[in-house]
Amino acid sequence: MDGTATTQARHVRVEVLHRFRVLVNGRYVALPEGSQRLIGCLAVADHAPPRATLAGTLWPERSERDAHASLRQALWRLNRHVSGLLEQEHQHIGLARGVEIDLHEIYRLSEAVTTSEPTVNRRAVRLLEGDLLPEWSYDWLDGRRESLRQVRLHTLEALARNDLKAGRTATALVAALAAVGLDPLRESAHRIVVAAHLAEGNTSEAIRQYGRFRDLLWDELRLRPSRQLQEMLPVPVG
Repeated sequence: MDGTATTQARHVRVEVLHRFRVLVNGRYVALPEGSQRLIGCLAVADHAPPRATLAGTLWPERSERDAHASLRQALWRLNRHVSGLLEQEHQHIGLARGVEIDLHEIYRLSEAVTTSEPTVNRRAVRLLEGDLLPEWSYDWLDGRRESLRQVRLHTLEALARNDLKAGRTATALVAALAAVGLDPLRESAHRIVVAAHLAEGNTSEAIRQYGRFRDLLWDELRLRPSRQLQEMLPVPVG
């Protein structure tokens, strides 16, 4: 986008799943690297952090003075590209109200599966498959990534179980296989896949799924599948 975009009376979206992007009215806005890091950090934060904390998090290798200077530069450059994206109050900085963040959609979906029974849809699965800023390698992301991975796995499994319970085996398989893709050693996800195949009458598919998991589990961890999983199958398995 050429020139400076403003968030006033516009739809602004920050995406941190699959990749980093800032969109204004659906159009991508290119930002300098420092401004990208700033927005990414704020998008994954639980609340607006103090300026000092933000500067130290983003530029830990620099002195306090230099880190604050880097933060001021990132803020100035960001405002040149997208004005009004941030709110600053009492030395705290956060994203402006009304800025949409794709990460928040995952948490809303996660809450929904605990209070209702939402069904699988392609957009939800695509969202839940997205790693958090996969091309970035900063220490402040490590804990966030693992926490989010667990939320994604549990949500995908819950969606799959809901659809399996309702007899929607095809969509249950989509969600369960997405969970397997996130963590191939997760037995609870494989159990849902096996159950869905059996519900469709595809015993051979269920056995093959079990076999793939059994072999992977042994190769990686020298462990065997649980008896619970083995007893789901109508024929003896090792």
